Amino acid sequence: MIKITLICLCFCLLASCVQEPDATAQEEDHRVTIGQKFTIASETLGEDRQYWVYLPASYDSDSGASLHYPVMYLLDGDAHFPSASGVVHFMSSGINGNVQIPELIVVAIPNTNRTRDLTPSHTTIGFDGEETDFLQESGGGDAFLKFVRDELFPKIDSDYRTAPHRTLVGHSFGGLLALHALLDAPDMFQAYIVIDPSLWWDDKLLVRQAEKTLEDDHKRGGSVYISLANHPDGVTGEPGLDEESIREFSRILANAGDSDIRSTLQYFEAEDHGSVPLLSLYYGLLHVFEGYKFSIENFIKMPSIAAVKAHFEGVSERLGIEVQPPEATINQLGYELLYRVEDVDKAVELFALNVSNYPDSFNVYDSLGEAYMVRGDKILAIENYEKFLDLWKNADKDLVDLIDAKERLAKLSRVSSN
Repeated sequence: MIKITLICLCFCLLASCVQEPDATAQEEDHRVTIGQKFTIASETLGEDRQYWVYLPASYDSDSGASLHYPVMYLLDGDAHFPSASGVVHFMSSGINGNVQIPELIVVAIPNTNRTRDLTPSHTTIGFDGEETDFLQESGGGDAFLKFVRDELFPKIDSDYRTAPHRTLVGHSFGGLLALHALLDAPDMFQAYIVIDPSLWWDDKLLVRQAEKTLEDDHKRGGSVYISLANHPDGVTGEPGLDEESIREFSRILANAGDSDIRSTLQYFEAEDHGSVPLLSLYYGLLHVFEGYKFSIENFIKMPSIAAVKAHFEGVSERLGIEVQPPEATINQLGYELLYRVEDVDKAVELFALNVSNYPDSFNVYDSLGEAYMVRGDKILAIENYEKFLDLWKNADKDLVDLIDAKERLAKLSRVSSN
């Protein structure tokens, strides 16, 4: 069984990949990287814009060669990219056997003019109802969304293997813009993680808009997760304007009975506006990809290959994209059956499913070969070990598995010839 070492840093600042040192370099490269930075010249905004990209752990592996990945777009990218990438990595890459969501590509958009880009209308009236100078350039939200839709989306989709499922994540003003996109550009994203949004904006503009838009439009759909931090009014100690606005917007969403919007509101009593993003992202992703995680414990109690297939077919239908059972999950289930439950035939069926879904992965042939060996199918075991060795030549090397496979193949070949 292939054992993959996953490197992570504290507080979710962990890497998606380790840059391999150049063979010609005089000194070893010790850097650990989370992602890459790029720049795109935006005609819409009239400026160069950076975007930062995190790729899933499997993206450049042999097993991920044929996969397409949902994309999470992250506003305030310069502030949240390291932690958000870490959360996604932890929840999806199989650390400790943990696979709660599918692997995602993360695209973070750093700010240049935050107030301009993340506000849906122009106003100079601040939270306290007073004129505020820093709001003079507000109201560029539509132009910013046009940049994302017409310039950034095509660039990401052309450069990476993306699936047609996009999640928008925004905090504060970013949450305000995310809900503006839900109301005014509903075809851009399939899911929204809205973190303590500034719905007080412009005399609760979006709350008023939501009442009419969601009443008249019954075709709108998607997943919406809204979080609310604990920030009482500084004078009375009662819930502040933000809380009133957020709860009101959430009630409107929940009562939009004729739409296909699946929404929830989560209140974090112990978190304030600044600390709430990390937990909100975690629980928001669980909401967006609800039902994705497959229960290994329940499977062991009642092994059913049909149930595995039906589970991920259901996930695919809910998300509107094809979702393959994760290679690592199926591999783990197969070995549970092979050695713990001792149901060799079902183990073979599971490993064969992995071969069908991930034909470029050398690991799946190693596992299937082992299962055939245990069952006594020497010819099939030899075929799969030979396929493993053939693919292994051009893959990340694991000498332990190579040695095991060669020893088993040699033994099988001797037995077969006798």
